[in-house]
Amino acid sequence: MMIKAHRENVSVSLVILTFITAFSCAHPGFMEAPEMELFTEEEWIIPDGPVQSLRERTWDLHHQKLRVRFDFEQKQVLGETELLFTSKTRQAELILDAKTMEFDDIYYVMTGESLSFRQDSATVTIALEEEYDSGDTLTVGLQFVSTPPERGLYFVNPVGADPFKPTQVWTLGQPEDNSFWFPTVDHPAERCTQETWISVPPQYTTLSNGLLKESRVLPGDSLRTDYWRMSKPHAPYLFVLAVGEYEVTEEIRGDLLYRYYTEPEFTETVDLIYDQTVDMIRFSEEKTGVSWPWDPVYAQAPVRDFIARGMENTTATLLYDAVQFDRRASQDLSNHDLIMHEIIHHWFGNLVTARDWANLPLNEGFANYFEGIYTRHSEGDDAWHWKNRNNRLSYFDEARVYRRPVIFDRYRIPEDMYDRHTYQKAGQILRMLHDYIGDDNWWDGVNKWLEKFSFKAVDYHDLQGVYEKSSGENLDWFFDQWFLSPGHPYIEISYTLRGSSATVTIAQVQDTTHQPVFHLYPEILFEFEEGSTRERVALTDLEETYHFQFRGTITDVIVDPDRVLLGEYIVDMDLQKLLQRVRHEHVLVRSEAITLLHDFMEEPEVQSVIMEIARSDPFWGVRAQAFGLLVDYANLLDGEDVLKLANDTVYPDEEHYSVRIEAVNLLLNNTMDLHNQSNNIRDHFIAMSNDTSYFVSAESIRAFGQLFPEETVSFIEPFLTMNSYQDVIREAATDALIFAGNHDADELLIQLAGLPGDQDFTYRAIRHLIDSIPERDDDFQESVRTLTIERLDDPYSEYRLLAYEAMVKLGVVEVVDQLHQNKQRIDIVESEREELRKTIRALEYERNYID
Repeated sequence: MMIKAHRENVSVSLVILTFITAFSCAHPGFMEAPEMELFTEEEWIIPDGPVQSLRERTWDLHHQKLRVRFDFEQKQVLGETELLFTSKTRQAELILDAKTMEFDDIYYVMTGESLSFRQDSATVTIALEEEYDSGDTLTVGLQFVSTPPERGLYFVNPVGADPFKPTQVWTLGQPEDNSFWFPTVDHPAERCTQETWISVPPQYTTLSNGLLKESRVLPGDSLRTDYWRMSKPHAPYLFVLAVGEYEVTEEIRGDLLYRYYTEPEFTETVDLIYDQTVDMIRFSEEKTGVSWPWDPVYAQAPVRDFIARGMENTTATLLYDAVQFDRRASQDLSNHDLIMHEIIHHWFGNLVTARDWANLPLNEGFANYFEGIYTRHSEGDDAWHWKNRNNRLSYFDEARVYRRPVIFDRYRIPEDMYDRHTYQKAGQILRMLHDYIGDDNWWDGVNKWLEKFSFKAVDYHDLQGVYEKSSGENLDWFFDQWFLSPGHPYIEISYTLRGSSATVTIAQVQDTTHQPVFHLYPEILFEFEEGSTRERVALTDLEETYHFQFRGTITDVIVDPDRVLLGEYIVDMDLQKLLQRVRHEHVLVRSEAITLLHDFMEEPEVQSVIMEIARSDPFWGVRAQAFGLLVDYANLLDGEDVLKLANDTVYPDEEHYSVRIEAVNLLLNNTMDLHNQSNNIRDHFIAMSNDTSYFVSAESIRAFGQLFPEETVSFIEPFLTMNSYQDVIREAATDALIFAGNHDADELLIQLAGLPGDQDFTYRAIRHLIDSIPERDDDFQESVRTLTIERLDDPYSEYRLLAYEAMVKLGVVEVVDQLHQNKQRIDIVESEREELRKTIRALEYERNYID
């Protein structure tokens, strides 16, 4: 599974080299690493708690049949299931995971005889009529009605109340959520084959695991039933279904059927949305040495309101709906990382599965690392290094708060394991292992891992054993320090050069009270007046000094230039060395030099160099980073130079949209006296609002609202009705109106706030209007009062919560009776019920005060 990411902004470190990203804008598809801050060791913690273990499995589940239909109004699943087991010990009861469901009958399938059972909040315990010995078989059936509380199975717009959102049903089972909607053995080490019958109204298309074997309307039924069969055993958390109005595009390549689901409006761009899928599976087969191990089909489908970015359900991956884009957005976006992540899980995670949630990083670490390996294959070395850079940054950011062993059995709930230690850190650990044992041994281990443990559950001991056999080395030290210990090293570098000789000192300066002294094996790059060479050294203590002698004159020394080691580097370089490195051929060396040039940005020479890098560096990420540095120091820069740079950073001269966004932000943040250039700046933002990129256009619209508030309403109106990727244009137009902050802008915001449905720009408008209540006149307050009263019964809780807040701010005491009725609704969660109680108390107090 790939989790959703959220951008955080913190201040910049100028000492510890964590390759700062200074981009100032983010949206789906442009996921940047957060900036980093120098911190004291005492600020982070090591999470702790009781050791977690999963329930012992006393039965082996071999096959499960599942028949479901839906009550859309009640948001319920009406189902029947049959499960085939063999006993692993002598026993007379069967425990199944079954949450939020009621049973009409539980019975022996062979005889139909009903069985007695008892339930608690998480399981159902079935009393069997006789004892079963080890190896005995049992088939039970269960008729059930489940009411998932937005866990496991999700109804989207089930009765069509939102005119802008399709009706859908979808599931997400990891870690243990499938047992919220059907009874099973919800354990990652369990495996079974599967048959699924899904009955739906005829306008809907379905998706489940395996092959669609039959689709027909059964006699006496108004619904169409689709029959899906999965012939290879997989974990129950990978069971999936999806229902919605989709177009399905199919192609057969080799022995595999590819099925691409899209909402109807995106059929034209299906080839762009799922670009390189076929090559990714071919690549995975070639690199692992293991052919596609499942039924001969691979399907992908986007779903609305998905709580993850993707989920690798076997043969049937679900993705969040932002993967769908039109041709304009496709110029800037691709789904390559996400698609590759879920595809490679079919080997690492589905075929070979972590036996418990403590070992989840084995699944996710391989998936994360293979994203990078495929990036190198498809985009080259610079993109590969940049991706690893961002993974490192992402982990370091989380490590500011806490550090835990990667293999960790002291989580509170399994969902705690879905963090950057499990994904980014685990992926970088595998990268270090790859680097240490060498390419041949690495890929031999990959193949042995998959061949030996196919259709089995594993833990880190199994991985260590495989790589010890492939490499011929004892790897206790590697697994102990990286998988079983918290933290990472701080690496301080110093060196002296004397002609053809060099002395290099590498020290570990991290707090070793709770973190180990690491065994590290970095490469050192030595550069000469002509050519370069690399030497590998061993650092097994807190500090080591190394002496080197070469034939040529040494001009520079760079320790671990590829940043393979998951450590934060502390270096001290003068300005001239930084200006030399900022032109280096290695993308990470240039990026690191830009980071350290923060300390010298008051120098006109440095400003000029960074401007030139922003304009001409060969890699887009470095250009964007240079622009980010310029944004940080925008007030020091000459306004004429900034405007010229912005005018030069337009399509097609600058092809990457993220760099053009940074150019927009630079011009916005430069506040030098440019009154004589006001018309030129206005014209520039107007031109950029029509950029080929939705995202550049959106940032330009926002900038216009901030710089030219009196002209914003007339400028913005065409954008209020413009369709765009994930509505980024309407959101930007809404923000521009908020920035403008005048009466005409308020009138438009009130219109936007009155639109139905769950749309981000509508929410932003309402949020702003409520925040503005104390500052506005009676007419404004009356308009807000009218539109928020209408939202008290909104189908979406976030809008109801806004309405409750508005009622208190405006003192609308006449809605108290309505709020009491709302409090009795069964479809609201306890947190909303508590907000209702607070709202009612405040309004009753207000009413009593008035009386």
